[in-house]
Amino acid sequence: MVFQRDVRLTVPLFQRPYVWSAERQWEPLWDDVLATLARTAHEDPVTSHFMGAIVLEQRRAATGSMEVREIIDGQQRLTTLQLLIAAIRDTFVSRGIENRTVKRLGLLLENDEELIDTNDERHKLWPTNRDRDVYRDVMLGRYRHYSGTPSHAPLIAGAYVWFRDAIADLVKQQKTEAQVEEILEGLAQVVRSHLELVVIDLGESDNAQVIFETLNARSTPLRASDLIKNLLFRTLEAAGRPVETLYTRHWFALEEGEWQRVVRQGRLTRPRLDAFMGFFLTVLLTREVQAHQLFPVTRSYVGMDADRAEEFLRELTRYAEVYRLIDDLEVDDPGERASLTRLRIVDTQTLMPLLFWLFANTDGAARARALRTLESYVVRRSVCRLTTANYNRLFLELLRKLSSGEQPVDAGVSDFLAGQTSSSGLWPTDEDVRSSLQQFPLFRLLKRESLQRFLLALNEELTTSLTEPGTFRKLTVEHLMPQSWAANWPLPDDEVQAARLAEDRHNLVHTLGNLTLVTGSLNSTLSNGPWAVKRRHLLEHSALTLNRVLPEYWDVDRIVERSQFLADVAVRLWPRPAPAPGARLTVADSDRNLRPDRTTSEQEVSRSTSPAAPMGDRKRSGRRDIGKHIVQVFEDLPDGAFLTISAIAKRPTQGQVRWSGVRGDPSLRG
Repeated sequence: MVFQRDVRLTVPLFQRPYVWSAERQWEPLWDDVLATLARTAHEDPVTSHFMGAIVLEQRRAATGSMEVREIIDGQQRLTTLQLLIAAIRDTFVSRGIENRTVKRLGLLLENDEELIDTNDERHKLWPTNRDRDVYRDVMLGRYRHYSGTPSHAPLIAGAYVWFRDAIADLVKQQKTEAQVEEILEGLAQVVRSHLELVVIDLGESDNAQVIFETLNARSTPLRASDLIKNLLFRTLEAAGRPVETLYTRHWFALEEGEWQRVVRQGRLTRPRLDAFMGFFLTVLLTREVQAHQLFPVTRSYVGMDADRAEEFLRELTRYAEVYRLIDDLEVDDPGERASLTRLRIVDTQTLMPLLFWLFANTDGAARARALRTLESYVVRRSVCRLTTANYNRLFLELLRKLSSGEQPVDAGVSDFLAGQTSSSGLWPTDEDVRSSLQQFPLFRLLKRESLQRFLLALNEELTTSLTEPGTFRKLTVEHLMPQSWAANWPLPDDEVQAARLAEDRHNLVHTLGNLTLVTGSLNSTLSNGPWAVKRRHLLEHSALTLNRVLPEYWDVDRIVERSQFLADVAVRLWPRPAPAPGARLTVADSDRNLRPDRTTSEQEVSRSTSPAAPMGDRKRSGRRDIGKHIVQVFEDLPDGAFLTISAIAKRPTQGQVRWSGVRGDPSLRG
């Protein structure tokens, strides 16, 4: 075993810390140890357990001093082996067994005192900076009597405790002290003689970075940020730069818990640090950098140039603080904080590089106005159901324009976005926004969280300085007229009027005018009750401005009126500059994406709570009649018109999105 001789195996500070876990690594290793132990009873010679290859790199040391090897690959295995050996040794000690085996186990953990100059050099393995204090405590026996569970201890200590407890469970199965000592001797023999590693020992002329990358490519991949870290600090180390100081100043904070938290980007989940790295590289290089390109792009940019690596770290630190302020909504200006909050109505990460640049390079009123402009643009497009597919290219082009410094940032953002004329970039007009907000079933189309934020933004716009503030937590979307209205919302006796009213209710129930926000507990109280009861509860218990004024009678006319009113509020909250003369302004139906943004679970809930079909048209609430839909789509088109299947699918079916027969505002009629 590699620990049989006096040697100092060090983990470079720029490698990732200890990450192995019980389910994936500790338990399988323990099973292998037990299987090997069982073989010792009936095999001679014993078949050892092979643990794979590790890569070490020689480090220069003074003549006569102890050998030093840097662990290029294999630190997780070597660290775990040391923790297992320490757990076996400490079990001997805890049970008062003092013999040669205990001393031999100690020799696998510690170097000869005559060869060391400092206390830390006694340890044969010395982990990366973040793990050193806990590792030292484990090796000095300070976790020997730890009473907590492994999950409550730091990870390295948790591994030691897990193995200690596994050994204790094995010992409990023995009936006599002689059997206990025998089983411990067997475990000691396994770790001393029957766990094999292939050691690749690199010389000074070997390229450790290339070997590190090759090994990673052929085994379980490291995260992109781990590879980037290794590249940067190896480059700096080779140039004789003060890597300890640079690591502490620029990278240490990036290994804290919040940066390791998993975040969602579209359909994928990634560590927050890797997500940030993608945004940072996009800003640094003013080009789109995909997730799989993070390390190759960084390697190409740094090019083993120490000056460039150090500059990369300085910029990384600067933008990491910007990301933290944006992502945690900790910017100082209340107006900018409100804009960043409202930007979250739109589920897109493509704005992040642009926001990075704005907060890193601009400030003051111009930046605040630029944020409001971006907010208006993306929210308007979202409620008008326009695509986000081109946002990567669009916002990168805007970033390049702003970086040139040709205009003040507020004017640059406004002019650029207002000048977009294609469907993938058009900035919807007031008319488009009003029409969309009055017609579209937002409850079905928007993700629930986005809809909640949208309604809360309208509520805050309606709230004045004279309004008593409320604390809004865990709000849910509530239908004023319930989705299942049939029980408490009777229809007229006249069949024609009843059918028409049922159709209108069906068309309007998910539109903006019928939606509000309430607390979760109030939502369950209101349920599908009659309007008189719902109104009384809302007026008595809701602190939102959205719910302060509610009429005594609620039905389709009131829904239409409230949609018109809230659409006007939205247009005021998210203004658009006057369009240029002759510019294309109208959003075509074929430009809209009327598929829901919901997750699968939200769609299941939506389907399970859908209202009954209106009287006289029960088929409409089930699967759409495709033939009828196609007939309706081509009704208003000239003879010979051609539409692709995709264009047909995007066209609304009458009575679902292109509303017909709705009383109130004539503009809502089909």
